Amino acid sequence: MPDFDNLRKALLCQGEPKRVPPFEISVDEDIKRQFLGKPADSLEAEAEFFMKAGYDFAPLTIGIRQTTRGEESGLMGARPVQTSVLKPTQAQYNPFQEEVSTRMWAEEGEGIIQDEASLDNYDWPDPDGFNYDSVERLGKLLPNEAKVIVNVGAVFTASWMFMGLESFCIALAEGSQVASRLIQRIGEIQTGTVKNLLQLDCVGAICMPDDLGYTTGFMVNPKVLREKVFPWNKQIGDLVRGRGLPYIYHSDGRVYDVIDDLIECGFHALHPCERASTDIDKVKSMYAGRLCLCGNIDLDSTLTLGTPEEVEEEVKTRIRSVGPGGGYCCGSSNSVPEYVPFDNYIAMIEAVAKYGTYPIRV
Repeated sequence: MPDFDNLRKALLCQGEPKRVPPFEISVDEDIKRQFLGKPADSLEAEAEFFMKAGYDFAPLTIGIRQTTRGEESGLMGARPVQTSVLKPTQAQYNPFQEEVSTRMWAEEGEGIIQDEASLDNYDWPDPDGFNYDSVERLGKLLPNEAKVIVNVGAVFTASWMFMGLESFCIALAEGSQVASRLIQRIGEIQTGTVKNLLQLDCVGAICMPDDLGYTTGFMVNPKVLREKVFPWNKQIGDLVRGRGLPYIYHSDGRVYDVIDDLIECGFHALHPCERASTDIDKVKSMYAGRLCLCGNIDLDSTLTLGTPEEVEEEVKTRIRSVGPGGGYCCGSSNSVPEYVPFDNYIAMIEAVAKYGTYPIRV
């Protein structure tokens, strides 16, 4: 049975819960289809999968950083961004199947916002116009012991996607007001979105996915983040914490230098603690009791290239080293894409259930 109170205790670092919660904010539809034995393209299937797989919640995305994928099935809660923001690329992403699938990638050079005129003339969405009905519908499909965790777009990532990363960075370096105004506009939309979400009783936590770094460092100088991005995270964090809900930050890459900033913004938890860039034992020793750590099961090698036995052993090792004292949720070091072997995914969630009971004895 799901137990969101158990997950909440882990996320808020309130000591050791009954068990280490499993945690993912994204599982590929093909993985879910194999698990359920039927198409997983509806809210009903979403709720069924996350409950049967042993999670205490089901995730859903609302906010400005949207693509057309999932729109027809109701899995996404906003109208899609204009197609020139994200471009489709077709390739064989799953090595276990011959089918070609489509992914949406951000423009790296020039995006659709390049100057004051394009910024002012863009048809910006109204947060009140997003499809919050999908959140309520998902909440009604879940048992009372489970909640919805909502991923609210991004602030930094959505901003550079609108300009293209190169144009965005050049604008910041030159002191252009276009980039600053764009971040402000995105921040306002995301803040309004969270205000609306916090009115829904089925929402158990807010997650802000906003990739800041590469394996070895940041995409931009942390000074930019502190001046222009983190104030919006803090403003949103005040709203979330005011409702007593967990506030989760997702960022790939090496983010050591801003962890204190994230805590000041009000975040309770950090996801996904990428193995290639994060020494999770080091972070746990430095921030135990102040920051819950989520993820860290290696997507670069173990989950994708290892055996089920190797996946089980890594989960066991991580629970043994990070689990004691609480403040740890176990899962992949990013997400569960289609190229994760299904048996490896099953090995991960079964190992969390097998070894995650407190007190930790593995």
